[in-house]
Amino acid sequence: MKIDVEYREETGADGSLQSVWEFRPGRELLEALLRDLFENHYESLTFGPCIQGAVFECRVKAPPRKISYLDGYLTVDLGDWHFHLCIGEHLGDARHPCPPELARWRRCARATLLRIYQNPPVAGHAPVSYSLALMNGRDEQMTTFYLPNPYFDARYRVLESPDWGKLALWNHIRTSYLGLQADPGPFADLA
Repeated sequence: MKIDVEYREETGADGSLQSVWEFRPGRELLEALLRDLFENHYESLTFGPCIQGAVFECRVKAPPRKISYLDGYLTVDLGDWHFHLCIGEHLGDARHPCPPELARWRRCARATLLRIYQNPPVAGHAPVSYSLALMNGRDEQMTTFYLPNPYFDARYRVLESPDWGKLALWNHIRTSYLGLQADPGPFADLA
């Protein structure tokens, strides 16, 4: 499956420089990617909604008990809690059909891989975030997956020297799902 990926640089609301790789998320791609993240890379993930004024940074210590798909929603059951993400066609049921406009609003319509540099730059222009963000049909953020960052340890303290091995998950997503080349690090723009 060929994925069209659009690259651009933009300035965030906080003045940050953002390298953005945007792709249109199909159900099959998103389901495979999310299953892979939670079944095989759960220990590397920090994830949750990230909107102005609220950031949820959830982590899990074990793979999900179950991942299922029904009526457009991928459900990730983590034992004591679970969540649903609308990634496909959502119809509702015969007694409670979902209005088409509401279904379009709920469904993931846009996905981006982001490499974000804080303003002013930190640690010689080191990216402060490597992430995957999912947005719904009204361009509202559904969730963000914060991926390991070679410049920071697990508690977000700046490392003395970058650990390029931390780009493994970032590069796995780029190469396996988006057909992009791996980011080898270090980056010329960070010198």
